[in-house]
Amino acid sequence: MFLKTRFSSMIKKLLPLFLLFAAFSLKSQVNITIQLEQANDSAYYLARYYGDKFQMVDTTFAKDGLINYRAADNYPAGIYLLVDAKKVRLMEFLLENNQQFIITNSSSTENGGIKCEGSVMTQLFFEQMQQSNAIYGQLQELAQTTEHQLEREELLASLDVLKNEIITQYPDSLFSKILLAMTEPQVPENLREDQKAAYYYYKSNFWDNIDLSDERLLRTPIINSKLEQYFEKLLPQIPDTISQEIDKLIEKTRGNKVMRDYLIWHFTDQYQNPKIMGLDQVFIHLADEYFAKLEITNTSPSVKEKIMSRADQIRKLTLGSPAPDLWLVDTTDSFRSFKDIETEYLILFFWDHDCGVCKKELQVLKELYNAENRNFEVFAIAANADFPGWKNYIIENKLNWVNVNGMKSMTEDFHDLYDIYGTPVIYVLNKERKIIAKRIKAEQIPLVIEHNQKQRQNIKH
Repeated sequence: MFLKTRFSSMIKKLLPLFLLFAAFSLKSQVNITIQLEQANDSAYYLARYYGDKFQMVDTTFAKDGLINYRAADNYPAGIYLLVDAKKVRLMEFLLENNQQFIITNSSSTENGGIKCEGSVMTQLFFEQMQQSNAIYGQLQELAQTTEHQLEREELLASLDVLKNEIITQYPDSLFSKILLAMTEPQVPENLREDQKAAYYYYKSNFWDNIDLSDERLLRTPIINSKLEQYFEKLLPQIPDTISQEIDKLIEKTRGNKVMRDYLIWHFTDQYQNPKIMGLDQVFIHLADEYFAKLEITNTSPSVKEKIMSRADQIRKLTLGSPAPDLWLVDTTDSFRSFKDIETEYLILFFWDHDCGVCKKELQVLKELYNAENRNFEVFAIAANADFPGWKNYIIENKLNWVNVNGMKSMTEDFHDLYDIYGTPVIYVLNKERKIIAKRIKAEQIPLVIEHNQKQRQNIKH
């Protein structure tokens, strides 16, 4: 059975508070009063989770230790935060349909801690949080020894009992959806010895308990935590795989436009400039399959045009694509193309002789270039119109590779062709002058070439 909140020992102390609360309730749909033991008469902010960010909801000033938020219409359900004037988070609490209640946080409450009067779900949230913290504290103490395995199992089982009671009694509540979403898939015992089978079972059941058609979960920390766990830690970082999994996930929103559009924008932000080379293909997939075909929230015609234009620009530079040709002026004022350079691998090095970071990369590249076993040539594209300064730097630093200046061109602007919005940038091309790596460090060039050579050998065999 659930622990019932007992306020009998506090009635006298809280009577004025209840009267104040009742008076406010007649005028507002939202009437949340928070009593803090050491609240000062300063500003207190009400905020809520939204994905991986926080949204400011309301501001009020404490008076006589009471913080009160009122509104004519209900706030959207979610997990809310009380934040002080110094932006310190003081507490989190659950907000569902009933938004007229009193939270008391002081040593005078029974057993200490936080209590809620007026909202069953908010009170259950506090009780579950307090019991979980207590049980995890005990588990941490027991973890110091190799014994007490049975005790640990019993403690974990008690957490499940509390959780399952809430889910059974309040199946449609946000709190139940949160507790379900926090439930990890349990790999059957007969699969646990087989690492591959266990992985596929866990992966295929990962989203089973997460209701992606319920947009209320966006106003909790759950969704983003799960997205990070699944897409960054569980999935192989392969563009096609990630794109397919995104499509499956969006299907699970079951027509909830708020959740669907949130996911689309989340993945767009993740993969427009991804941390891992090659995953920008996922961004192209999002542009083609969603922005080009659907009406997405916060997507004006100009925003849509920019996304599609960006996708088209990246499309030409995906791994395996032919590198766009460049006809640029060299140090003798003659135009050169990299396509007439005979070499197994070619490095396109976009740089600026006034750029400090470029100079550091240049020194690493120079050491690799001067190595005896070098199997590549460098086509260095300057992004600085100071031609005398550029030429002097080349002479002084003995840069004996092919030097050209991008500021004089017979082809399209290299900034647009190669998506250059800063320097230095390195592309690696194979013998067929297809892109095999991009935006890497100079020190990674040997690894890229070695990996490509192994791939070629495997194809031959």
